[in-house]
Amino acid sequence: MIVRQFLPRLCLATVLMAGPGLGVAFAQGEDMAALRAAAESYISSPGQQAMIDRLLSPETVVEQVRSSSPDLPPELVVEIGTIASEELVTVREPLEDAMVEAAAETFTLDELQALDAFYRTPEGLGVLDKMQPFMAAAMSLVGPELQAAQQRIMQRGMAAMGAEN
Repeated sequence: MIVRQFLPRLCLATVLMAGPGLGVAFAQGEDMAALRAAAESYISSPGQQAMIDRLLSPETVVEQVRSSSPDLPPELVVEIGTIASEELVTVREPLEDAMVEAAAETFTLDELQALDAFYRTPEGLGVLDKMQPFMAAAMSLVGPELQAAQQRIMQRGMAAMGAEN
């Protein structure tokens, strides 16, 4: 009798503790193998691979270093970019694995299949190719406001921490 009362609750608690991906998949009745395969297909698509290439490229690192430290000598910036790029190569496989895991936990099977299909079209590849410049343009327009907000957050956070001591 006691087992029958608590077994359903134990099963539900186990599913909920297993993480969002497992809970979502069970709730949606999706096959975990199919979900994982769709996530792997999506992350291995040419558009996603090109995006990862750009993310881990020396040019991207050099651009970031130049924007954050404009006073550095150009040859030092290039050397830092090369070093960072060499180090980031070691992160590619774990990054792809994490992206597959996150995609399987975040999206439904239908959503993954739709994303994969879209990003394999010329329009989808164009969107992915333009996403980084789009975000850079948007961030440059709001950058000063974001920096000011970050400073206010830090000041107010420090004040709040000081008030608690």
